[in-house]
Amino acid sequence: MDDKTILVVENNALNMNLVRKLLTVGQYRMIEAPNAEKGVELARLRQPDLILMDLQQPGMDGLTAARLIRQEPG
Repeated sequence: MDDKTILVVENNALNMNLVRKLLTVGQYRMIEAPNAEKGVELARLRQPDLILMDLQQPGMDGLTAARLIRQEPG
């Protein structure tokens, strides 16, 4: 799919497994983050084409993480 990369930020293993299967079928490259903090870090480092963010997570919630990512210049 034109080498599109999707960052998935999900703390639930069952949900992550489901998304992984769906994206594999679509032949997307996938980056996985188990929590929002790691998601923000990976978004900065890898600059994915799309981010799928779980909004309700322990620690930093997904909305806060999305705001931080959107503040990045890239």
